[in-house]
Amino acid sequence: MHTAATWLHRALAAPERTAASPSVRYSTLFWLFLLGSVAGFVLEGIWCILTKGHWEHHSATVWGPFCIIYGVGAVAVYLLSTRLRRRPLPAQFMAFTCAGAAVEYCGSLFQELCFGSVSWDYSAHSFNLGGRVSLKMALLWGVLGILFMRLAFPLVGRLLAKMQGNAWRIACIGMTVFMAVNLLVTAAAVTRWRARTQGVGNTDAVAQWLDDAYDDQTMERLFPNLRFTAQ
Repeated sequence: MHTAATWLHRALAAPERTAASPSVRYSTLFWLFLLGSVAGFVLEGIWCILTKGHWEHHSATVWGPFCIIYGVGAVAVYLLSTRLRRRPLPAQFMAFTCAGAAVEYCGSLFQELCFGSVSWDYSAHSFNLGGRVSLKMALLWGVLGILFMRLAFPLVGRLLAKMQGNAWRIACIGMTVFMAVNLLVTAAAVTRWRARTQGVGNTDAVAQWLDDAYDDQTMERLFPNLRFTAQ
């Protein structure tokens, strides 16, 4: 019991800055984005098993297990962590809560404006803002931010500090190109999916390929929570 209490006290105590902390640079943020996206995909799937009794595919891309909103959230939390490590716990919690709410709100707004669709709706939650974010989910982001900074930040810092050298630079470039193409194809597939719901035929070879590769059944399986807004 004493050992557990000591561990909890150390976890919640404000961590000291160390020279080994990874710097804020593109490769660090990119790998963190990927790790956060994959972790979010797994967490969403586990949550569906616990609440619905079955696994659901919650990737935001057509290729790979990437839940993008979690990747963006991980980067935001990381950047805040590098600035808030000496701040009092209430200030840290408030910062993570506001940052998480901002990420969700902007992500939902971007998706609706660009693709005429939404992937989450918190309208049933108390104190929600347009269904895009709610107090409940914002507070959850605050908790996740604190847990990341106090428990995961040192481990992630050491891991990212080791991901250096030419091999990792080449891998970073390769994965950046892959994710760029992945997001481009995903955007095209979702746009074509919406066009089909509006009765727009495939007028060119690209539209024909998208219809063949990403038909309605495939898209519904890949994006079970995506709903198109009013036409």
